Amino acid sequence: MGIEVHSGIELWRPSLFDPSQILIPGTYYGMNGTAADPPGADVLIAQYFPVYRSATFDRIGCSVQTAGAAGAKARLGIYRDADLDGYPDVLIRDAGEVDCTTDGDKTITITQHLEAGLYFIAVIHNDATTKLWYDKVPLTPNPLGLGTDIGYQAWLYRKTGVSYGALPSTFPSGADPYNDAWALAMRVGVVD
Repeated sequence: MGIEVHSGIELWRPSLFDPSQILIPGTYYGMNGTAADPPGADVLIAQYFPVYRSATFDRIGCSVQTAGAAGAKARLGIYRDADLDGYPDVLIRDAGEVDCTTDGDKTITITQHLEAGLYFIAVIHNDATTKLWYDKVPLTPNPLGLGTDIGYQAWLYRKTGVSYGALPSTFPSGADPYNDAWALAMRVGVVD
């Protein structure tokens, strides 16, 4: 007995479970940290953030381990990989600033619908002393690969010399891939 197909209609289809497609409303998705370090001032970071199914996100944030100097801020946003080459391209949202003069979770309320695809959470700081939680050597596989050498995976792109302020509408070319994963996340509001 085999699988029968009549007039091009498939009568049996295997079901595959993909745990990455689970999105729970009210839950943050992204990375957390086991250590802390300063990302630096005037360094634009875009960290890998896959969206496996369409959803509306209602918060974006970062986790500050050590507060920065007076006036320390971070600006958060979302870039989309428009051509699926694994590099951030188009700014989807400049979410605004968070105060980094105290430690703890820093969030911004947003309403941002994202179709399934590859996105990047972006952050830039105006202060070189603010320390964010990060995972120095994340071991979870991701599609950005190992880069040009066998060893550490790339989790983000880092572009130095970008002046703090509104996020650029197109992510600058020539950013360096890095294996650090910062405590950047978004919270699911509604799943399609």
